Amino acid sequence: MASLKGVNIKRGTIGASVIDNKDAVCGLLSCGTVVAANPDKGITGVEFNTTYRLTCMADLETLGITESYDQKFSIYRHVSEFYRIAGEGNVLYLRIYSGTMSQAFPQAKQMVADADGEIRILAIAGAESESNVTATNGLPKQVYDSIPLAQEFYDWTFETFRPCQVILEGYRFSAQSASKAADLRNLKLTGNVVLEAFKVSVCIGQDYAAVDNLAADDARRYRADIGTMLGSLAYRQVNGNIGEVSGGCLTNAAKGVWLKAGLSNHQEIAVWDPQLEQLDEKGYIFGIHYAGMSGFFWNNDYTCTPVVQDKDGYFNEYTISYGRVLDKAVRDLRTALLPYVKSSISVDPDTGKLPKATAAYFEAVGDQVFERMVAAGIITAGKTTVNADSNLLVSPRELEVSFVIVPTGCIEEIKGTINLKTNL
Repeated sequence: MASLKGVNIKRGTIGASVIDNKDAVCGLLSCGTVVAANPDKGITGVEFNTTYRLTCMADLETLGITESYDQKFSIYRHVSEFYRIAGEGNVLYLRIYSGTMSQAFPQAKQMVADADGEIRILAIAGAESESNVTATNGLPKQVYDSIPLAQEFYDWTFETFRPCQVILEGYRFSAQSASKAADLRNLKLTGNVVLEAFKVSVCIGQDYAAVDNLAADDARRYRADIGTMLGSLAYRQVNGNIGEVSGGCLTNAAKGVWLKAGLSNHQEIAVWDPQLEQLDEKGYIFGIHYAGMSGFFWNNDYTCTPVVQDKDGYFNEYTISYGRVLDKAVRDLRTALLPYVKSSISVDPDTGKLPKATAAYFEAVGDQVFERMVAAGIITAGKTTVNADSNLLVSPRELEVSFVIVPTGCIEEIKGTINLKTNL
């Protein structure tokens, strides 16, 4: 029988999600206080020395952390900002600690272990409530001293095959001028050695209006919004700069957030306008405003290291995005090559070395990882090279492989000239 419907379009079915969002898994390690469990109210409670896995604000509130929890600390604020930017469904691991920021790194290691290495970016919130803060070049001594410790933590995660970038909350920024602020891209260690903390960043940006109604002696008035920054990182693809203007506006007028941008000294960026360029050059991360556009944006994605390039063209991860790309490649290459560990490989009977075809095979395994990254727009190119002279007969039997990545570029600034002319 003929149908009277004319055109009948039905919704198709959708299979299991194949979207891999592991690159966006983040962690927040913050000073805080415990919350007692209250089964009658559905509160499971929060304890020290415990790592919690969140996927939405409801998970946080089930722990007993609500807006009223943030009397001394800013955990609810940081998590709500993370999910405002990144979106609910993204994984955020949470752990609270007691003590100073420089004492937090054993907890950070345990957090990475508890998360089975899933955490790609870890933000560490400081003891905003601590009194009599001692400053070192404009930063609390605990933050300043934590920069090399954070790099040591990253080195440990890399050596244990769980690379994890670190964001430090630069709370209570106190430099009287940009010239007196520590140069995060030229920090000197003992013996005048420059620190290359290429996996560590310091955020001093603040949603000014969000804390402007707090008393002058309220520690939260001097926080840095690392939750916002963490959400911005989770929102971006690994090679994306959180300062990218397209899709990077922090302001949401409807929700009343980031209506004004400030620094963690609780001064509006307008007050620092003549000095913001110098703060930017020193590697601090904060919100800025572009003339001609509404809202506020991150200035850049710096790490605490100078820019280093050698004569062969190799350069360091002087931005978060470069570091995230390298870390992703390391994880993906390891996953691709692990199935071949302890496998039997035929060697050339005349030389005892790898046949060319076998070397080419393993190069293809690595290159396939790079091809997927190129297709996803994460890198420009990548190349795997296997040393055909690798000794696989006499211990230590190691297949020697090298990898090179050409990352995507970034337009940090557009420069041009313009003139009036009688004709074109």
